[in-house]
Amino acid sequence: MKKFFLYVGVILMIFFCLFPIYFLLLNSFEPTSVSYSSPPILYPVAFTFSNYIGVFKDISLGSYIVNSLIVSLSATAIALLIGSMAAFAIAKIKFKGSSTLLNLLLILGFFPAATMIFPLYEMFAKFHLLNNYLSLILPYTTMSIPLTVWVLSTYFGQIPGELYEAARVDGMSRFQAFYKIILPLGIPAASTVAILDFIACWNEFILALTFMTKENMRTITVGISMISGRFSYQYPWGEIIAGALIVTVPLVVIIFVAQEKIISGLTAGAVKG
Repeated sequence: MKKFFLYVGVILMIFFCLFPIYFLLLNSFEPTSVSYSSPPILYPVAFTFSNYIGVFKDISLGSYIVNSLIVSLSATAIALLIGSMAAFAIAKIKFKGSSTLLNLLLILGFFPAATMIFPLYEMFAKFHLLNNYLSLILPYTTMSIPLTVWVLSTYFGQIPGELYEAARVDGMSRFQAFYKIILPLGIPAASTVAILDFIACWNEFILALTFMTKENMRTITVGISMISGRFSYQYPWGEIIAGALIVTVPLVVIIFVAQEKIISGLTAGAVKG
């Protein structure tokens, strides 16, 4: 009987998680008129590719994807570069105040992006960086560093200290020991935070909406939100959903393929053996 209730609970949980995806897929392949049905129609009644075709006609989807790739990849790479060195210093050098620095980074990571909009806008406007990739790369990097440092410092801390000490005895500098010994061993954790940082940057909306006002500089999340209907009170939900699925499916595939690395990277150091 206990197994029966367990299986029922698992089935209900799967249904709860997958039903929204099913509903989105259903609406992306149906005419917009069906999306406005009340009550909602939960089974296929019509089939069309017009929503997916309309996305490419109504917005510069390719340009938005390129903008998002430039911003997300750049911020992720910079965050990994800075974060890995900071994590190495915290985990292996053990300088005075290293624990305080790590805790401070974690606290800063909890601040929502909305709290930074006004001061960042003023600063970027003063330096003429609005509608410039740097206006997103810089804050995205800042927001990605706390997670990067936390995961990598935990992972680096589990690497035997004898390896680092042996490298130092052999005459390597701290930086040489970092990129020749510690960093190669930390690739699993580095790949984990790279994926998580990239997804966070790719999905960010508020800063991109505020700092990128020109049509040719918009990111994909902002571009999809700008899809409008023929009338001011009518939203083309089918096209919006189709556009969202086009840019979301690749991320889902990446997570599905790399899920083991993500889990192992996030749980590194949770159990000491």
